[in-house]
Amino acid sequence: MNGIIVAMLIAILRLSVPVIITGLGNMFSVRAGVMNLSAEGMMISGAFCAVLGSYFTGNPWVGVLCGILGGVIVGAIHSLISVEFGGIQNISGLGLNMLATGLTAFLCRSMFGTAFSPTVASIQYTRILSNIPVIGNVLAQLSPIFYIMILLFLICCFIVDKTVIGLRMNAVGFHPQMVETAGIDVWKLKHISVLICGALAGLSGAYLSIGQLNTFMDSMTMGKGMLAVIAVQMGKQKPQRTVIIALIFGFFDALQLRIQISSIAIAPELVQTIPYLVGIIALALDTSKNAAPRLLNPYLKNKYKF
Repeated sequence: MNGIIVAMLIAILRLSVPVIITGLGNMFSVRAGVMNLSAEGMMISGAFCAVLGSYFTGNPWVGVLCGILGGVIVGAIHSLISVEFGGIQNISGLGLNMLATGLTAFLCRSMFGTAFSPTVASIQYTRILSNIPVIGNVLAQLSPIFYIMILLFLICCFIVDKTVIGLRMNAVGFHPQMVETAGIDVWKLKHISVLICGALAGLSGAYLSIGQLNTFMDSMTMGKGMLAVIAVQMGKQKPQRTVIIALIFGFFDALQLRIQISSIAIAPELVQTIPYLVGIIALALDTSKNAAPRLLNPYLKNKYKF
């Protein structure tokens, strides 16, 4: 029984990591007034670029950096469309999701001939922690990116609540015109927020391809980017609440995996929908409101106003 509990706990932590990291990044974007539905595209780009980096260099940490860069590139495109040119944020996000998903699948088949990449050097375990008494064997089964995630969470909490830039990002989401009147560059803050989201979503994608596995496959994000968006909305753009919601999704994701390996006769395709059904139902039943509405609409520079 204890073994099952420990295995379930490890599965929850592993499966929550991509939603948590992407959720933390998406939180900055939404706080600055930019709805970012392109998180899925940032993740899949990060996953593919991470495998490429590890494949060509043999170093998984170079792969992680490449994954972050892949997410930043998609973030920069979304920022250019939705912030600089005032495009419709949701359309830009969904379009980039489809573009990134299709492009990575095309490139994978073009380069490797299949929907799967070759196996590459990965960082699925943190073996250095195995020497810690009692809990070392458990801690060693988690990727180093899991511990990076913990550090990122603490940094995000500090930035959001204790720094000037965090407070300014929050103000931009509520009253961009007032912030501009105070002499603060609204668009610079919005660009930075979206790029932070891209970097963290790219790191999340790298975790999926070389932190959990050692390969890339088509559509391997499987909607986790949208779960991160839901976690941010339900968490009211607060890092602590976002992480709690992501852990709940991780629990149901681990539960569906446990059901699949059990003797219960349920179609695996149906079981796999459990975490996403939970996300949809939870969002539909969430009747609480934010403290104040955010301006999730384009705020254009004077030269683009007509």
